[in-house]
Formats: sequence, structure tokens, C-alpha cells
Amino acid sequence: MGVRSVLYTLLALHLVWGSVSCTRKDAARDFILRVPVKEDLKTLDPANAYDDVSLDILPNIMESLLQYKYLDENMVLEPLLAAGMPEYSKDGLSARVSIRKGIKFQDDPCFRSNGGKGRELKADDFIFAFKRLAIPSLQSQGAWIFQEKIVGFDEFEKNLHSLKGEDFKKAFDAPIEGLTAPDDHTLQFKFTRPYPLLNYILAMTFTAPVAKEAVEAYADHDGNLRDHPIGTGAFLLKIWEPGVRILISKNPNFKGVFPVVASDALRARGLLADAAKPIPFLEGVSFEIIREEATRISRFLKKEIDLLELMKESSRTLIVGSGEVREDLAKEGVQLDPENSLAVHFVIFNLKDKFLQNKYLRQAISSAIDRFEWIDTFEKGRGIPQDQVGPLGLLDRTPNATVKYDFNLERARQLLAKAGYPDGKGLPVLNFDFRGTEQRYEQMGEMFVRQLGAIGIRVNPVLNSFSTFLEKAKSGTMQLSLGGWNFDYPDVENGYQMLYGPNRSPGPNDSNWENPSFDELYKKIASTPAGQKARAEWVRQAEVLIQEEVPWAYGYFLKVHLLRQSRVKNHHTILMIQNKYKYLRVGVD
Repeated sequence: MGVRSVLYTLLALHLVWGSVSCTRKDAARDFILRVPVKEDLKTLDPANAYDDVSLDILPNIMESLLQYKYLDENMVLEPLLAAGMPEYSKDGLSARVSIRKGIKFQDDPCFRSNGGKGRELKADDFIFAFKRLAIPSLQSQGAWIFQEKIVGFDEFEKNLHSLKGEDFKKAFDAPIEGLTAPDDHTLQFKFTRPYPLLNYILAMTFTAPVAKEAVEAYADHDGNLRDHPIGTGAFLLKIWEPGVRILISKNPNFKGVFPVVASDALRARGLLADAAKPIPFLEGVSFEIIREEATRISRFLKKEIDLLELMKESSRTLIVGSGEVREDLAKEGVQLDPENSLAVHFVIFNLKDKFLQNKYLRQAISSAIDRFEWIDTFEKGRGIPQDQVGPLGLLDRTPNATVKYDFNLERARQLLAKAGYPDGKGLPVLNFDFRGTEQRYEQMGEMFVRQLGAIGIRVNPVLNSFSTFLEKAKSGTMQLSLGGWNFDYPDVENGYQMLYGPNRSPGPNDSNWENPSFDELYKKIASTPAGQKARAEWVRQAEVLIQEEVPWAYGYFLKVHLLRQSRVKNHHTILMIQNKYKYLRVGVD
């Protein structure tokens, strides 16, 4: 952390320590929301904020052009920094976005020419942010949003990888044909092919505007803006104590109001009580780093934290019956907010492996997996068996789908014999890689050993650190592996891109499945707006191919259950909404 960051931290500690470290009696009267997070924060640079913790914090500091409507039960986009929704050309090969006037960055000393006051947001701040995704030293996880989609972006990125010093600076400052700013409040996009998914991309923090002054003042030698984000959002970063907590506090210059429109169901819940009132209501949000579930449960019961995502143990101890809050907690006003998430878990078959190229073997393994046991053992009711790639709630999802090779041991044995390995004879031990070393993965390995062993398939569970798992995935050296994906945006395409042939390792296609028919369907799906009849038919055809070829053995969609204390108001759970804290309030009942 830089010298300025340390000074800000000390000042913030002095100003807020009383409210943050007070007794629970006093805390019930403060306006700081306390939220537990399971891991430490990695970065607050929008070019690399891609993990759950970063994305729970950064969107409240740095805004994007679009956002998801808060008081809607569907995942619907609306303008945020944009003055309206993107306007596409008739051929779909270009789009224009107008930017709201009068929006200002948060006050910060880096704006020296403006006396430390935040200057007005301009279109060039977006262009600068988009270009940063291509900087080699940043190793951004977000460049994929423009690669092969924006005219000139790939060439721009390639040039940056081959140049240094002044040549690099000249290349970075050079224009990109497909990303231009005709004036201070207009962005123009030009595509290599129709890209209707851009709307979702413009709601991601990867595309949040970045002030060049902030990078010049606070970036490290690689250009990372890790610990000093400056945005236009409702909150500012005040304290980051590694391993302990992150505190964001109210931006005093933020201009915004609570929504005035809600769905009928949310209106009936009273969620329009604050309609049109200035936001944010909170003075701040303290993200408490609490890795152990037992500690999170204990602190929630002591009312030291306000929200609690139910995991395996907390589901067992705090929820009763068919999904009700334990009676003593219900009497205290604790509420349960359930939500179907966009996270999915599955088993990946690496088709580079000579044994797993046999589709009958893949079908046999899929038929030997008891998905209900998997869910019950490791999620305690927080899962729904996966019936297709896309989770519940997405447009164009295939209705009434079923898993073709669902749990059926008799069929599994028949398929294994058809594969040439009756009762597993002649088949060597298969390695099954997991993305962690925790007891959970050890127990999961034991479950798969037992389930696949029931038809004669021997499995060797391999526990890896997450970084080692990713290295293996990129090199394409695994056989079986535990797959997991949290959709970046609510569209089926985001799941299918992980099975698209050209995305094979080191890309996101860890199965290394290449099917020309599927690849053609994917390209049609990716270039067509959601909701069209033809697109839904292409999705259905894609699912037929996947179900027959089985590059994945389907697992389950994760359900999220969030407990909240009675003092938390205006809470509505839609997991795609990452800037929700500006709408929440806390107070005494």
C-alpha cells in the first residue's frame, strides 16, 4: 500500500473506529452494514477484479455504463452511467452509447489540476479502461470481452505484447478502430461480427471507467491499481486491513435516488417505502474476512454481522423443516432470502485423453453419478440437479429438459461394456482432479471413488491448490476434473463458450471438446439477441449434441440462501446485482 493509502487508512481509522468497534448495543444504532467474506480481497483494479470478494466490493465504488434493475425479479438491464441503452446499427456491426453529463469521479488528490475535486467523467475514461485490459503486465482476466469481437482490438493487444518503453507508450496511445469517442459523452463500438452480448459486458466492472490520473498517481510498477480505486460510485475505499476487513464509506458527492418502480411482488413486500429518496442510506459497509463457517455462524448469532450465506453446516443448524428459519431466530426477526444462483458444478472429461475420447465411457461415468447424493452430502438442499448448461432464469433455456445419462447403474454397466471395459476390466485408474485441498474435496473424492467403483471404474482423487488446478487446466493434462462456473452474465452463451472448440486449453474449454456442428450453433447463438425463436431452437439443438457426446457429466445448479438480521432493510436478492449496498439501510426496529 502506498504512502498516501496509509495516510488515508490512519485518518479513516480515527474517524470511524468508534462506530466500527463499538458494542453490539451501540452497533444497532449505527449505519455501518457488516458483511462477512470468506477470503481476503485480491485486488480492486477493474482490469482484474473477477473473484467473488472483489465483485462484492468494487462495483459499489466503480460504476459501469449499465446495471441490473434492483426491484425486478428478472435480470433486466438499465442505464447507469449511460444516458440510455446502447443503439445498434441495422446490420448489428456497430453500436453507439451516450454517456450521462455531469457525472464526476470521487474527490481525490490525484486530480491535482482540479484542486483534488473529482473531475467530470468523459468518454476517454472508458476508452482508457478498455485499453488497459490488453496491457501484458496486468495479465487481465477481462480481455476476452473484446478479443475477436472489436475491430482492431486483437492487433492492438498483439502490439502491446511485442513492444517496450516509448514504443509501448506510442502503441498504447494509438487509436483502436472499433473503440472510439466521437465526443466527450459518446462511445462508438465497431464489431467484427454482431455482438448483442455487449449489453451484458457494459454492466461488468471490467468496463468501468478508469481515470488516467489515478493510474499515474497510485499504480504499481506493472500498472496495477490494486488498492486505490477511484470511481463514480456511492462508496469510497477507506480501509483495507489484509486478512481482517475492508471498509467502504459513503461518497458524500454521490447523486442518486432509490428506484420508484418495482414488480408487483416486491411492491407487496414494501420495497418501495424509500422510493425516490437520496441514496446511499448507509454510512459504510465493513466486509469482515471470516474464513471458517463456524465463526461466521457464531458472529451472526451474536449479531456482530448482518448477513450470512448458508453453507453446509449453517443450513443444518439454522434452518429447519422445508426451509424455515429456526424458531428462536425467527422471533428475533431474522429473515431468509433464497435465490437461484448462476453457479453450476459438473464433472469435466478431457477429450485429449485417449481413454476419455470414448464417448460410451463418458456416458457410463455420467450414468454412475448420483447427483442427489452429491447435492445432499455437500450442499444440504442448496442445489438443483443440472439438466442443461444454463441455470434457471435464463432466456432461451430449453424447457422441460432431462439428463439423458442420469443416474442408472444398470445402464452405466451396459455402457461401460459397450465402451470395451466390462466391469472396468482393461481400464486403468483414472485421475480425478479437484480445485482445492480442503476436507470437502477429500470427501468428494471419496464419494466419486465409491460411486464409480460401483460399476468397476477405479478413480484416483487428486487434491490441488487452486493455482495448480488452473495450471493443469490450461495445459490440458487432466483426465477427470471437478468443473465449476459462475455465469458472468445471464445468457446461455456464457456457458456454451466453455465448450466451443476454438476455446480449448489454455482457453476456458477445459474438456477440449471440438464438435463442428456445436461450434456452428454456438456462433449463431453468440451473434443473435436473446428471445428470438430461432435462437431458442439453436440452443435446443446444442443441448441435444452435448447430452449425446457428454463432454461434461452434468452436476447441479447452486441455490443461495442468505440470512439477514432484522435491522437490514430494502434487501432483495438477485446475485447479478453487485452494487446493491447503495440501496440498503440499517436501523433499529
